[in-house]
Order: sequence, then structure tokens, then C-alpha cells
Amino acid sequence: EDILKTKEAEDTKPSASAVTATTVKETAYYDVLGVAPDADPSKIKKAYYINARKWHPDRNDSEEAKAKFQQIGEAYQVLSDPQLRAIYDKEGEEGLSGDKTEAAAGQVDPSLVFTFLFGSDAFMDIIGRLQLVTQVMIGEERIESSKMKELERRRIMRLALKLRDRIEKYVSGNTDEAKLDWQNQGATLVETRYGEEILNTVGSTYRLVATQVIGSWGEGMEAQMSEHMMKQGAAMKAFEGTQNMQQAQTMGEDQLPTYIETMWNVTVIDISSTLREVVMKCCSDKSVEKSVRLIRAKAIQDLGVIWEGTKSKTAQKDRRSARGLYQSAAQAAMEETLNKMKAEEAKVSAESG
Repeated sequence: EDILKTKEAEDTKPSASAVTATTVKETAYYDVLGVAPDADPSKIKKAYYINARKWHPDRNDSEEAKAKFQQIGEAYQVLSDPQLRAIYDKEGEEGLSGDKTEAAAGQVDPSLVFTFLFGSDAFMDIIGRLQLVTQVMIGEERIESSKMKELERRRIMRLALKLRDRIEKYVSGNTDEAKLDWQNQGATLVETRYGEEILNTVGSTYRLVATQVIGSWGEGMEAQMSEHMMKQGAAMKAFEGTQNMQQAQTMGEDQLPTYIETMWNVTVIDISSTLREVVMKCCSDKSVEKSVRLIRAKAIQDLGVIWEGTKSKTAQKDRRSARGLYQSAAQAAMEETLNKMKAEEAKVSAESG
């Protein structure tokens, strides 16, 4: 994942042309995001993502941070909309008064919503960074296939180590205590945005793959078929969603709800495919005895059953309202990253000091 950090650092550097450009009436919005007036949509999107995390009020409770965060949101609201950006370039902020500004409030960047919606740090040690989230962070720029494969390899290895640690208490014989820990973890995770869907998908994958390792021949075949059907069903729904979005676009209808559902089905495929490899890594680890590998498989199976059956105690449908996604998903996802970001910055500060 370090492959992406260099790109992120480059994207946060203010461009000199953002100050000296003479082709636009004013550059205030571009300056807020740290991009040039000729920046393409992908750079604007990434600049917003990075700056919004940096200046989120929960990370910095100063009045300056609150004002900066609001400015960043306002700048992105305008610059992410082609029509409003054209007006701003020609007339400046004065040309965005009244209804023009309000019209931008309904413009949602679906890929950015996807990043915040499914890219929650709460699940980072369980599903890692989703492939589509990585693609959003990269934007329109190309990344070598070998680097993408390396990112996925690192993701699988890291998650396998995390899973090994998560089931260690069970493997050591403290099964009841381990199950209680998993129940408590699940109860917290399930209340995050899309938490129930993600956690249940993780649980199903754990259970089905582990059953193929330790179950009877018949149980293994049934689990393999169920796993295949889960992926195939998600693929079919994603394909249908793509067709429905094209139809909605033709008819001038709102595409966002269908887009989110389509991206969720793509996410199911990603999670289930990656976690299959993660489980197999844990259960085929030749550095431990076969008896330990079998206990690991049983632990993963029991963990899967618990998480697959964990349900939210709050209303999920309201929190997935297409109209409320942009305002709430970004904040929810950013809030979950704050502690991690503070810890990382403290570490860097300590090392540099």
C-alpha cells in the first residue's frame, strides 16, 4: 500500500499555476484544494479526499479547521460539477449566487461516495482496502498491473496475519472467551455504515471456506456451491445494475441509488474473493502442525457463524438513503479514521523529533 503514498503526497502539493493562472477570473476554490485551474476531475477529487480528511473538525476542533473544512466542501461542490466550474471560471464566486449554488447540492460524485461508504477504517483489518477504493484513489491515472497484484498480495498477507491473531485465543483453548470477543467486535462493526452487509458477507465467506477445509465431502461440496452462488449472484446483480443505470440516464432519472447497489455487489465479489485467499493462507500454514491448522479452520468457521448472524439494532435503510449519503457517508468514514491518523502522525512526529 506504500505504492499509493507517494502519489498521495504528490497530489497534496499546491500547484504554482493555481496562483499565477490568468485564464480564470479567480482561483480561490482551486487554491483551497491546492490544485491548478486546469486540473482534471480526478486530481480535484483526490485533492478533496485528502484535504477533507486533513481538516475534519473532529481531528482539529479549532475554528480555523471548521472554516477550512467548510471551504473545502464548498470548493469541491463547485469544481466537481462541470457546469458550475465553467461559471466559476468565467464569472468567479459572484456567478454562483442564488439557485446556481443550491443546484450543486444535489450533485454527488458516486465514486467518492463509494470510497467513503465502503472504505471504512473500522473494517480495515478484516477486509483491507477494497480494490475499487484503490482505483478511486488512483483516479484516471494508470498503475501497472504488477503493482496492483503486489497491492493485493500485501493485502491478503496482512489480513491473514490479522485473522491469525484474531483467532489465537480460540486456538489456545479459550474458546468461550474468544467467541465473546467476536460477539462484542461484531456488535460494534455492525453499526457502522453498511456494517451489517459487510460483516455478514465476511461471516458467510469465513464459514463457507472453512467448511470446505474441515467439513465432510458432502459439506465441502455444498459450501463450495454456496460460495460460488454468492459470487455469481452478486455478479449478475452488478450487471443488471449497470444496465439499469444506462436506462435511468436515458430517461433522465436519478442513477445514484442503482449505482450504490451495483457497487455493493462488486464489493461482495471483492470481499469474498480476497477472504477466500486469506482463510486458505491461515489454514494451509505449514509453519504449524496439522492439528493447529484444523483448529484454526474450526475457529474461523465459528467466527463466521457469529458474524454472519450479527444484525444491527438500528434502522439501516434510513442510513442508506441515497439523498443523505453524500452529507453523512463522508463524515462517518472520516470520523472512523481520525484515531488512526492521529496515531500515525504522532509516530512520525516522534521519529522526526
